[in-house]
Amino acid sequence: MVHVVEGFGGAFVRKGKDRVKKKRVLLVSPPKGLVAGEPERPKFQTHPLGLLYVASVLDGNGHQVRIYDAYSFGNTLGEIKREVLDFDPDVVGVTSMTILAKDAYLIARTVKEINAAIIVVMGGPHVSALPEEALRTGCVDVAVMGEGEHTMLEICEGEWRGFAWIKGIAYRCGERIVRTPARVKTEALDSIPFPAYHLLPSMDSYNPPPHWGKKGGFASMLTCRGCPYDCTFCSVTRDWGRKYRFRSAGNVLDELEMLHGRYGVRYVSFRDSVFTLHKRRVIEICRGMIERRIRIVWNCNGRVNEVDPEMLSWMKRAGCKAIQYGIESGNEEILSRFKGLEKDTIRRAIDMTSRAGIEAHGYFMFGLPGETKETMHDTIEFAKSLDLHSAGFTSVTPFPGSALWDYCIENNLILTTDWGEYDLKGLPPARHANLTSAEILDAQKAAFRQFYLRPKVIFRHLKDIRSMNDMTNYLYEALINLRKNNKVKRRAH
Repeated sequence: MVHVVEGFGGAFVRKGKDRVKKKRVLLVSPPKGLVAGEPERPKFQTHPLGLLYVASVLDGNGHQVRIYDAYSFGNTLGEIKREVLDFDPDVVGVTSMTILAKDAYLIARTVKEINAAIIVVMGGPHVSALPEEALRTGCVDVAVMGEGEHTMLEICEGEWRGFAWIKGIAYRCGERIVRTPARVKTEALDSIPFPAYHLLPSMDSYNPPPHWGKKGGFASMLTCRGCPYDCTFCSVTRDWGRKYRFRSAGNVLDELEMLHGRYGVRYVSFRDSVFTLHKRRVIEICRGMIERRIRIVWNCNGRVNEVDPEMLSWMKRAGCKAIQYGIESGNEEILSRFKGLEKDTIRRAIDMTSRAGIEAHGYFMFGLPGETKETMHDTIEFAKSLDLHSAGFTSVTPFPGSALWDYCIENNLILTTDWGEYDLKGLPPARHANLTSAEILDAQKAAFRQFYLRPKVIFRHLKDIRSMNDMTNYLYEALINLRKNNKVKRRAH
């Protein structure tokens, strides 16, 4: 019998009557709070793009796939069990961010209790950084590191060969844990089919954060992978690499047309690490949206040293409503050390964005190495001085896979590996040389209060309210940034 591996990403064709059996594959996103017995349905949800991409490749190769987005809908363990029993999968794939790791492991254990023969595969940012941890639970068969679409296809179609030949994974072999060589990252992103939106219960069920879009007719998209900047506190470059790999403008426009025409999408949030990296490509996408008459309101992540009036003019004409900038600090020394930026560059970019008629949103964080009370005060005052439509303030969190995590491990600064505590709005899980956890939380709360409780900002946001859902979104965001910090501060003391 001859076994041949063919096609993009390792699609299999086995010769002879002994052909590959197509699998039943269940893809699950774990809900927060499952381990505590109180799964939460978050106020804001976005489509599980990672699972949608994996599903699109499996579905396109003839496998029967279901997506169970338990995170967005707050499903209970009992409901997840019923889904597994009803679908009777051959393979279950579970994705996990760090804050959801324990919940993901509980799902894996539950699946194995139902049927030990089910192959349990786990991926996502947390498992990419700590695959051995997932495997040591004893209920995960394969941990996928980095991009998972074609790795998952090989797992589903090549289990008859074992796992040793599959790149980019770790797996259990008796008592040993085996890591295979890293997988070469996909360059031809146009070759990956569009996310399998048709497997979601409803596109309209998702309620995005207020600065991303509005409920009903919302979708998120990725047009590139990788990031050349390698920020200390970010794990993107470890997951996707420093090389910026991008989809062609035509491929992006085709997906936008599909979303608008087939699903009635009116709001899109481009979730690329940095959408503005290649000016000519940005303008080509914008020109195409205008020429094809794709009437979608959209937003994206940008970097202040990349935008200019010409780019911003095209973005505005094509329907761009907002750009989210990672500013992080208002202190010159910290900015230079962690972002390679100056305050004047930030100010010019925000002013240019506002003059172009695009809303600027700023992301800020407190607690980077070297931070003091004075530098945190600098950040609050700088945020208030900028012409920002909105801003987000968080505590620095050393997520596994980031250089900051490595720094904290090397210097014995990690206070807990209870992953449920790795919350950007919560108690910092690492010691800081100059600040207490309570002081960092105080700064975060003070920043939110001082930035938003200004008449001009309140008036701006009142103008944005067009429905009762808009009003409840803004009220919820205010409560989670004020009340939750009070609760966590009590725990800190």
